Amino acid sequence: MNQIAAHFNTEIDALALEPIQHGIRQRHNVCRLKIGSKYYILKQHDLTVPVVEAGSTPLEIEATVLALLYDKGCRVPQLVWKSERHHALLLEWCGESTLDALAQHREKSSQDLTPLLFTILQEVCKIETCLTTHAVQLAPYVFRFNAQKVLRDLLSRGKKVVGYLSHLRDRPMSSIEEKTFADTWNVFSTRLRNAPTTLGSLDNNARNIVIRGESPFFIDFASIGWNWQEMRLVQLLNSVGAFLVSPSETGNFISLLDRKFSNAYAEWVSTHRENCPPDEVAARVDGHHLLFYLSVIDQLSRAVAQPDATKNRMLLEAWGDPQKRFRSAIAHITGTRLSDDVCTHRIRELITDLSS
Repeated sequence: MNQIAAHFNTEIDALALEPIQHGIRQRHNVCRLKIGSKYYILKQHDLTVPVVEAGSTPLEIEATVLALLYDKGCRVPQLVWKSERHHALLLEWCGESTLDALAQHREKSSQDLTPLLFTILQEVCKIETCLTTHAVQLAPYVFRFNAQKVLRDLLSRGKKVVGYLSHLRDRPMSSIEEKTFADTWNVFSTRLRNAPTTLGSLDNNARNIVIRGESPFFIDFASIGWNWQEMRLVQLLNSVGAFLVSPSETGNFISLLDRKFSNAYAEWVSTHRENCPPDEVAARVDGHHLLFYLSVIDQLSRAVAQPDATKNRMLLEAWGDPQKRFRSAIAHITGTRLSDDVCTHRIRELITDLSS
């Protein structure tokens, strides 16, 4: 605090720390700092050791990426001050409301959020362009993240979830149905695995988009790596709503993606990144959305099977009633269609039949 006071050429008594809540929990590594009439966010990194081969810590990675993005006009908080000794960053205050919280409020329908969501999409594309343009400069800060391994695991678990759903009904899949599903899943998986990856944040969720007024700001760039942008988009635009506190919040999963949004993203990719039809890109978004909710069911199934395991106990505490969450996930799988892709639609129809 003395260093911050010195930075602002003021007395330490002029500084006041205030907690930041996330639902029923207080954020443990960030707080609001008030200096006079102005607010800032003070963040202290938990991980203080180098996390990449070049020897950079999460603080150094985040400070570098934020400075670059801010300089290029992306909507990220301005870096005001940093302390490598204390692994702390002082950032521009961008508000306390997150996209996750906005989505969870019943009185704020997804239609009300449409202008904001398209602004978010523009920013996602702008950040992608900036990081891609400066990929060589950022290479020392990139995590050795095995995106292919992560996706293979998600696809394997997703396929098993469909089998699990089959066994829940009175009549499991016939051998013909199993063969049709296996062939369809192979085409579905190949599309997702063969798509190109982009450089971006590895921590993506709706809580990492902060809203101030009508403007979104992207936070948390302590880890960057190569991953599928379609997967990031799905992670950013699906509200999990963990640790809820307000009765006006639904306690369900809420998807902010729709066909119009998916098509807009697909058109941008086809114009600016890849020489491929927009329908192909939209199919990838649709596929990752389906896989996201199959992963949710996988996590819920594991948690219910072993509720005393630390990780599972934390998940159940965060998500609440597992039956309600299960029904919500199934509803998103069966009711959301973001493309005209035949394979994804067939899988969705099968799951609809299995869960009816």
